[in-house]
Amino acid sequence: MHKRNGFTLIEVMVVVAIIGILVAVAVPQYQDYIARSRIVEGMNLSSSAKLAVTEVFASRGTIAMDEATKGAFSFVPTRSVKLIEILPSGAIAIDFQQSVSVDGQNTLVLFPTNDPDATMPSEVDLSKPTGMNWAGGWSCRSKDSTLPQQLLPAECRSSK
Repeated sequence: MHKRNGFTLIEVMVVVAIIGILVAVAVPQYQDYIARSRIVEGMNLSSSAKLAVTEVFASRGTIAMDEATKGAFSFVPTRSVKLIEILPSGAIAIDFQQSVSVDGQNTLVLFPTNDPDATMPSEVDLSKPTGMNWAGGWSCRSKDSTLPQQLLPAECRSSK
């Protein structure tokens, strides 16, 4: 008798089915992981905008921050981050490319606050006299952010 080596068709089909199930679970998780790393990139790139706002506030006090920081901050788009913009209130809007999230759901807002560790911190508007008491804290738990919750870094998630 001659003994045959190899796999039967049923064994190969079972292995292919198991691999298919693993891929169906792993690919979406991997895509979310990549998108979250790109969001962290945007937050890191926004550090120069935060510095510009902080310096203008320290030297000039409450003022429309978008105008006051014009020469102090510039941004060049990257593969992940489309735009970083300083708003009049001192908040920083980070718009991501479509590779991160679809248009309309791709903005993360960082805002000045005195209680950055609170569950829902209150925003300090640095363009109004009520902003005179800003302690220099920042939060990314803004209700103006449009990124899906599963893409937000842990410190940016809120109970919306």
